[in-house]
Amino acid sequence: MSETKWQLLDQMDGDCFGCGSENPYGLGMRFYHREGVLRSELEVPGHLCGWGSLVHGGILSTILDEVMSWTAIHLLSPYILTRDMSVRYWRPVFIQTPLTTYGWIKEQGKRRKAVVAAEIRNSEDLVCTSAEGTYALFSAEQFERMGL
Repeated sequence: MSETKWQLLDQMDGDCFGCGSENPYGLGMRFYHREGVLRSELEVPGHLCGWGSLVHGGILSTILDEVMSWTAIHLLSPYILTRDMSVRYWRPVFIQTPLTTYGWIKEQGKRRKAVVAAEIRNSEDLVCTSAEGTYALFSAEQFERMGL
């Protein structure tokens, strides 16, 4: 039985803090898709540390929001906005260490919204941080009316 390969997704915005390849201060996240799951591998650079050698909690939240957003965009609608999210910090995450983050659709609502889940795993494949977020799904026309 052959396993489906992870497919690299095209980048969308070069200047984005989370996924932009042109942002020298950003995370430079790249995303891969396989069977309803998105994945990104990264190491958080030292200039984004919090206390000591830990990754700042706000950066971890950004990573989770980014993978959940890309999951909603790729699997549901190219026009989304984060409505809310909750984050749970399970284990410390250190700067400049290999991390893998995953995102998947938890449920798709009836009123143009979706609940997406994500987690950040360390090199030992232990969940360090997890999140769940609600994302509003829009049409191209709705985005245009909002000036986005």
